[in-house]
Amino acid sequence: MTSLNKTDVFLLKWLNKQKDIVYQNDIPKLTGIDAKTVSKSLYKLEKLGLIIREQTDHNKRKTYIVKIDFEKAAKQLEEIGETLFEPRDLFEQIADIPCLSCQNINKCYEGGFYDPVYCPLIFDYLFGASMREKYPMSKITAKK
Repeated sequence: MTSLNKTDVFLLKWLNKQKDIVYQNDIPKLTGIDAKTVSKSLYKLEKLGLIIREQTDHNKRKTYIVKIDFEKAAKQLEEIGETLFEPRDLFEQIADIPCLSCQNINKCYEGGFYDPVYCPLIFDYLFGASMREKYPMSKITAKK
């Protein structure tokens, strides 16, 4: 198996953090890595099955949409003692969970007065406020 270099590891971690579509021709200016190095690294990562590149047109130029294969990349990085997430990234992902700051967390259990199944805070966290129009909170919070 081909070993990953620092650029490969950096690009995997960087791709994992991206929330929007990533076009290969945008990666050099977004990361500060020269285009030739990015291209070589992405080609290698694709051959290892850690990313998927789909050809497309962007800004009237042919390029690729680059997507990470999370499971394969995480496993490969684990084998070399790396992770896709830094501890700070993991904390940021869970910091917004409403249960962490809820004053009723010690009294909350399924079937209890404070029941997570009917919690509007959890509903908003999981589905977003936009779902309220489709599913009014009165339907969510009303116990059967």
